[in-house]
Amino acid sequence: MSVINVTGSDIKSTTLPNALLEACLLLDNREKSRNGLYPSLPPKNNVTITFSSDDSTASIAASLPVNVVIEGTTIGGIIYDAKPYLGAAFDAATPGGSLTSTSLQGQILQIAQMLSNAEKQVTPLEDQPNFVQVESSSESGVTTVTATLPFTLTILDNGGVNIVANDYL
Repeated sequence: MSVINVTGSDIKSTTLPNALLEACLLLDNREKSRNGLYPSLPPKNNVTITFSSDDSTASIAASLPVNVVIEGTTIGGIIYDAKPYLGAAFDAATPGGSLTSTSLQGQILQIAQMLSNAEKQVTPLEDQPNFVQVESSSESGVTTVTATLPFTLTILDNGGVNIVANDYL
């Protein structure tokens, strides 16, 4: 089970796969809202989500701009920090629990990396899933998140549809 602490954040899902799906859906909706409110500006469509009822998977493709920071104080590592691109009202996210970023883009990167890391902890090696990939480019200043998440679809009593990403770990 891949549990994530989201206490106090805007994200409500408590498993990594569903938290990733939820965060990406939130950003996709915010992109659409921003595009609708500002039609004279170039549209932002950095996140796409496709649901397949045939194989019960949600496919996520996100290309998120990042600032590349060289962390030279202790470890000398490289940090890929999500760069908000929609405007403050659309980018903002409440941090809480394991989610420390104040932008929805940053929280997506955090969740995706946590999920990718959790996949790599599965043993034996031949049983490791590879449903989530996170790739960052210092040259382009973009981190790409691709995911194919299995989900369970439920038809509700009122005719609505509920989709929950399966916790496959």
